[in-house]
Amino acid sequence: MLLKNKIIKLILIIMASFLILLIIIFPDISSSGVSRGLLISANVIIPSLFPFMVCVLMIIKSGISIKNKYLQRLLKISFGQNFNMFFVFILSMLGGYPVGARMINELYNKNAIDKKSADIMLMYCVNAGPAFIISAVGKGIFNSYKIGIVLLISHLVSSFIIAFICARHLRKSGNFNTINDINLPINFSEKFVTSVADAASSILQICSFVIIFSAINAYLEYFFADIPIIRNIIFFTEVTSAVTKTNNIILVSFLLGFSGLSIWCQIIAMTGKRKINFSLFAFGRLLHGGISSTISYFLIKYFDIKISTYNNSVSFFADMLYGDISVSVSLLTMFLVLLTYIYTKNNSGKIIKDVV
Repeated sequence: MLLKNKIIKLILIIMASFLILLIIIFPDISSSGVSRGLLISANVIIPSLFPFMVCVLMIIKSGISIKNKYLQRLLKISFGQNFNMFFVFILSMLGGYPVGARMINELYNKNAIDKKSADIMLMYCVNAGPAFIISAVGKGIFNSYKIGIVLLISHLVSSFIIAFICARHLRKSGNFNTINDINLPINFSEKFVTSVADAASSILQICSFVIIFSAINAYLEYFFADIPIIRNIIFFTEVTSAVTKTNNIILVSFLLGFSGLSIWCQIIAMTGKRKINFSLFAFGRLLHGGISSTISYFLIKYFDIKISTYNNSVSFFADMLYGDISVSVSLLTMFLVLLTYIYTKNNSGKIIKDVV
């Protein structure tokens, strides 16, 4: 084990040193990748995730629960969950990739679920948001809302199938109770401030991973454009960029379920001191991608959906990310999120002192 840790550290040092060398020698490539990552963060991730995450954290921290015994029994039979867990499951399908992981960690920190239950829930609570799948992927890449709906149905049905599969394991070995069973004082101002701060912290982590993987992808595309085996690694690194580089519906469906290494790193970072069961998590991503792509294949065949020969993914993302208004809004949004995070974490009452 000690030797394994030393080898991993050595590999990480070599990779980091090599990236530093590339940045020094080819700074323009890094700049273009980072710029794209910043704009994706500010125009896709922050507007869709930040307000949603604040509201969800407010609900979770307030200890919402339904104690209807019939509903609780139905949820336990169907999914092996109580209401709080099922609520997180639903929110994970509405809010986008990191929301489910963030909420699961919140339940774990409140002692509402144990580590094993949290690891099992991560199998099916990592989902792309409907807005991203339908608007950005369906309309933006395939120029078809119908394809977006097919991808969304495949994605969500896959989550429900995995949840049904995991239900027996949750009922057998899960240890959980409702949040209302825990003494949680309700203070609106405190809950609001901590929710905004926690959401800002999570968003900054997410954006950081998107930016670094965008930079890495820029080098992969530049140096290995003629070597498909290496160049195609970008499909499995950052999903927001990956889905814009193909018009293969089945592949896109798999990538949405797989989510990408950037999302994986975001989720691992969000779990904090709780180490996730990585093998189980990776298997869940592969299973989700496999089931989603299979469902998409049969839906496309059944409804005889045709792909438009016009692929406007490049113009769609260019208009969305690089317009003058977009750049201004991007910079302003990210600056406000940064100030919120710094101020709430280091609040001395003097914002200048806190920022400095």
